[in-house]
Amino acid sequence: MGNNQSQLLLVSQNLSVDEFRVYLTGENIKVDFYQNNVQRLIESKAYADYHLVCIDNELIPPGYSKQQLCTLLNVGVVFVNFGPYHDLNANALLNPPCDYDEIHWPSSKEQLHNSLQMALYKLHVRRQHSHQNDLLTNTVSCIGDVLIYLDQQGNINTLNDTAQRLFAADEAEVRAKPWYTVLKIRPDMSSKLTQQFIATAIKVQTVTKIQPIAIQTTDDSSQLVDGIIAPIKYPNGIDGVVLILRQLSSLDKIPKALGLPSKGQGKSFKQSAVSGILLLSPDYFDQINLRFGREFGDKLLYAIGELIRDFVRPTDLSSHYGGTMFMIMFAESSAEQINNIVGKLHKNLSEYQFFDEKIKLPFSVGVSVNSEQKCYSPVELFYYANFSLSQARDLGGAQTRQWQQVNTMLQIGNLDRLSGNVSKTGISDYQKMLMQWSILNYLDEIEQSQAFYLALLQQLMNGFELDDAAIFEIDNDKIKLLQATDHKEPNLLAEAIVFSQNQLDFISQISQTGNRKVTENQIFTSVLNDSGIELILPIKANLSSKYFLWLKTKQDDSIQVRDKHTLYNIGNYVGVKIEQFANHKPPVAMANNQLDFWYQSFEMEQLMAEVAMVAPTNATVLITGESGTGKEMLAKSIHLASRRKDKPFIIFDCGAVVENLIESELFGHTKGAFTGAEKNVAGCVQRADGGTLFLDEIGELPIEMQVKLLRFVQEKQYSPIGSGKYKKVDVRLIAATNVDLQQQIKMGKFREDLYYRLNVFNLKNIPLRHRKSDILLIAQSYLKVFADEYNKLINDFSHQAKLALVDYQWPGNIRELKNLVHRAIIVCNEELLQCKHLALYPSSVKQAEQSLINSEASVASTTNNYPVVNKPDVRAMYQPAILNSENIINNQDEHNKVNASEQTLRLASQLITASIAADNHLHSLAISPWIELLLYQHCLENNQQVAIQAANQLNIAESTFRRRWKKLQSVAAPQNLTVTELAKRFANQIIKIDSGQSKIQMMQTILANACNTERLAVKLSSRLLDVSAPTLRRLLTNPCSA
Repeated sequence: MGNNQSQLLLVSQNLSVDEFRVYLTGENIKVDFYQNNVQRLIESKAYADYHLVCIDNELIPPGYSKQQLCTLLNVGVVFVNFGPYHDLNANALLNPPCDYDEIHWPSSKEQLHNSLQMALYKLHVRRQHSHQNDLLTNTVSCIGDVLIYLDQQGNINTLNDTAQRLFAADEAEVRAKPWYTVLKIRPDMSSKLTQQFIATAIKVQTVTKIQPIAIQTTDDSSQLVDGIIAPIKYPNGIDGVVLILRQLSSLDKIPKALGLPSKGQGKSFKQSAVSGILLLSPDYFDQINLRFGREFGDKLLYAIGELIRDFVRPTDLSSHYGGTMFMIMFAESSAEQINNIVGKLHKNLSEYQFFDEKIKLPFSVGVSVNSEQKCYSPVELFYYANFSLSQARDLGGAQTRQWQQVNTMLQIGNLDRLSGNVSKTGISDYQKMLMQWSILNYLDEIEQSQAFYLALLQQLMNGFELDDAAIFEIDNDKIKLLQATDHKEPNLLAEAIVFSQNQLDFISQISQTGNRKVTENQIFTSVLNDSGIELILPIKANLSSKYFLWLKTKQDDSIQVRDKHTLYNIGNYVGVKIEQFANHKPPVAMANNQLDFWYQSFEMEQLMAEVAMVAPTNATVLITGESGTGKEMLAKSIHLASRRKDKPFIIFDCGAVVENLIESELFGHTKGAFTGAEKNVAGCVQRADGGTLFLDEIGELPIEMQVKLLRFVQEKQYSPIGSGKYKKVDVRLIAATNVDLQQQIKMGKFREDLYYRLNVFNLKNIPLRHRKSDILLIAQSYLKVFADEYNKLINDFSHQAKLALVDYQWPGNIRELKNLVHRAIIVCNEELLQCKHLALYPSSVKQAEQSLINSEASVASTTNNYPVVNKPDVRAMYQPAILNSENIINNQDEHNKVNASEQTLRLASQLITASIAADNHLHSLAISPWIELLLYQHCLENNQQVAIQAANQLNIAESTFRRRWKKLQSVAAPQNLTVTELAKRFANQIIKIDSGQSKIQMMQTILANACNTERLAVKLSSRLLDVSAPTLRRLLTNPCSA
């Protein structure tokens, strides 16, 4: 039994402990006797300190098998049989293996010894298997425990138990059906390409990472999952595919209204309120922890979070997402506004000196932005920002990268290409991210205060896994419950919430109007006696009454220290909403003959002179111009200046009406004309009789309807649906569009004859950026309108804000300006509107900080004038006693002094390093042919596809150019996005170098010298350049004339 003494417990009514000990003479075993029955032994767990337990067969409790007892006790077990003798091993082959041993009594010393040894051996094997199973279970849970087995066509073979429970699916019912029968993509939160992506990955049968997607598991439930698609071979030798899914978060409490528009929703669908997501992280933060300790690092992260929280607008939400990563969700902002904010924030963070000017840090930033053309789901938007952040880090850090749309299908078959670079995200982090998304998208639209409070509390309950939540108002020192809820009841009673004296003291401080420090920088935390915490979060609102949130959770870790930044921002956001509820008054309706149409520029004076000329006539007018320039206002100006000003002005938006309803809406219909037509209905044409009909977005009108509109435009006659008679009306027609109708005609999307009948008199509205002198006039006019609407004493814009307004290019024109001022008024509680309220900054602040990506790249590339961290310099950052990012980030002036050869060689080294890192197996390592192809393409584009001119730019013979161009057509692009981007930048740098040398040879020479600088082996360098070893040596002897 070994040198260590074993402990044995005897449970028997037929055998004494002394008699049993006689058979163990010479064994290193200590024997104790248990006097109670086996049931009592189980309940008391008296066996826990023993290695072995010997149990009398006659004492086995009813309902227990020997195997069940052995598993329950989890020690070595020997059952002692006192009955008639029979061979216990006679039927061993017929019985399943067991984890215990048995002996007959009386027995011999040798038999007892062997039986005890066997029981201990089986215990060892059982525990080893149990440990391995635990490891396997934990491993599988990291990858995913939902398994869907498919054949090669993507039809279901089988589901494991977890999958059947998740999808409420019976395996027999779904067998042989397509995979999407059970894996139903939730369309409002996932890209329309998701199903196509999975289907293609299944067909290709290669290991592919499934990024987080939203799926509908049942009619009432949905989940956020990620996973892997992998090929497998079934026991019968047939190939198949397995989908391994990991459950990340429930989406049951995420409103379905906040996702993506479905195909049929058209323009009426509200775009996502979340305009973009920013993720940022300090670079090389692990070195901070190594040098100063984890506690210091945590304090520094908290300080970074405070700086970010103070910077963002109250209606944006920021949070310490996890690890060293911080997140900002931008609400209803244009891409240009987000660029402004990101540039300014990056500058502030990089220049800020933490802890008494002892530490400056470089930061990497990743950004993803929604637009009218592309609206991402919350999960996609976050993932793309995360990917962009990783790209910024990979390129050396201290820079910003923005996601640009990339062909999603390129991700198939490359498991590590995206997932390996992206920061890890925990399940609770996903929940909190989706909570913030819901607050911005869903809650912002709620106009009733009580409904807003309840929806807010429900989102907080879900995001932070709370047990109870409430919002209170303090009015004249009286605490009034506004709304409360818990995880069971829709509304928690006020009597159920009892404040301690310490909590009441804190609430009293909140009620003191002058004590802003408490309301802005403190969350009162109470630790509960049993477990969990209660939080009181002051809400910042400039009202006589004060407000606070009360949150309770029984889980000690559901709200962490880093979550305080998120809570602070939510408190600020709620304060803005409360102010809106308290101060908002309906805007005074404008009289029919009044317009909020302000201008003073010469350009607008000329345009309005044209309006004055055409208005008194009946001529049809076509208004063209960019979206948001005020084409409708211009049309109404024409109407009000005409003899028809007292008659109807009817607007028909050609792009907002479902196609099959356009004719009915425009021309009306008669009773019985179609199913559901229960009466005669007048269309817009009839209602405009005597007045003006304004056809907005005429370029969106379907080609079939253009034929029917043509007769009306020419003859002023129309026929309602269901009527064979034509009616004549007296209508002045004005049309407007923001698309090039002549281009539409060439594409066959607009009728030429209709265009000429509409374009009798053309007015081209002027973009706001071309009428600079009107910008401040319009902005100040809207400031007065909205300040009055919200009862705010805001008098003007600050000087810097005025500079920013004039400097901005206004891609959304007047509509964007109006919305921007409206939003700024809501969040501003000062007498002057500042840059931070507008999220705009003058260009003088941003000159060297425009670090967002060049839009020409398929993915974003770092702005060339932004200093980039060189990894070899990182060690220097931590040598001095005082940390300073200037030790590792080149000063911009010094950066500009670096000559072309140094810049190019440095870029070549980065490219080589990235190429090697991207291809560990050296299958597609050659980078030189791809760069050569880029050089050829660039020169052809620069020279209108004329081969001889392109060859001259490359300083090579035309015959060489044509021969190599043909061979280069088979060269494939690198699979790694970082390598692709660096290769483009390197090729562009080669083009810029003014030298009589062949640019192809120059490129190869620089790459060869970079390989030599990196001390690469000759074989590896030859692979990179796709040349022989002798050619490589010859390149190294050539002077680098870059």
